[in-house]
Amino acid sequence: MNRRLFISAMTGGLLAAPLAARAQQPDRVRRLGLLLPYIESDAQAHARVTAFRTVLEERGWTDGRNVRFEFRYTDGHPDRLPALAADLAQRNVDAILTAGTESTDAARRATKTIPIVMAAVGDPIAAGFIASLARPGGNITGASLLATELTAKRLQLLKDVLLALTRLTVLWSGANASVIEKLKQIQAAAPQFRVQLHPFELRAPADLEKGFEAAARFGAQAVMTTEDAIQITYRARVAELGLRHRMPVASEFAEFAQAGALMSFGPNILDQFRDAAGYVDSLFKGAKPGDLPVGQATRFELVINLKTAKALGLTIPPALLQRADEVIQ
Repeated sequence: MNRRLFISAMTGGLLAAPLAARAQQPDRVRRLGLLLPYIESDAQAHARVTAFRTVLEERGWTDGRNVRFEFRYTDGHPDRLPALAADLAQRNVDAILTAGTESTDAARRATKTIPIVMAAVGDPIAAGFIASLARPGGNITGASLLATELTAKRLQLLKDVLLALTRLTVLWSGANASVIEKLKQIQAAAPQFRVQLHPFELRAPADLEKGFEAAARFGAQAVMTTEDAIQITYRARVAELGLRHRMPVASEFAEFAQAGALMSFGPNILDQFRDAAGYVDSLFKGAKPGDLPVGQATRFELVINLKTAKALGLTIPPALLQRADEVIQ
């Protein structure tokens, strides 16, 4: 915790801009690329962009006045990320906002000079994006989840609901470094809960149904997600498949529980995009990305979908309901 407080204090000090500086924005219109592995019409994608845009406007940057947004959405095709990132790099935008590990990795491969501000990246050190939290170096900085250690807690919460849980399928992606780290955390925690794991690798959206079919053959009593671009984009499909196969789904992000998964426990994602706006503001005012300490998530939320629990015939312990930040009826 001391390390986190230290980094948080450093981040706050570097990102806080004097009021006078905020009042004097450069005349040149900045161009900001937004590399987003989302479907543009997705309400949650809109909420993330709105959270980012709101804080950026509070810092004095308004789209169409002194900054121009250049959106690049994958629209359900994560494999488009490299080409979209390359396009932004070729246009020589002033900075690139990325969302998640895969998006950040694509931007990193596309440019070593354009500043990259990441949001919602699980472990940027393990992914090779930065040298350290305090001194990231290179051209990447931003807001990090660094929540892989919470994976064991999610397993504990799932076990609190399913006392007889002994077999668990984990959906994961080998193309996402943060997901690989999260899988390792689950594998490390599983023995203490006497749970046998069945990892199923996703390579394309069509693999979601195959994953649940494989889980059924394995005899899995529940499914845990690891939040790669496929799972996030098709979270409603994940929840639907969980109900069809009568397998509770436990996730990290609240939007999974809101889409029909049984529960979620993890960082507040909108906070990540609000924090990312502060980094963009600092960069536009002359800061170097390698000098801005990477922030960590500080607010964590438990969301329980009681409607899904009832559909699956599950009883949520009252103590767990009392701890929840949101209960979906």
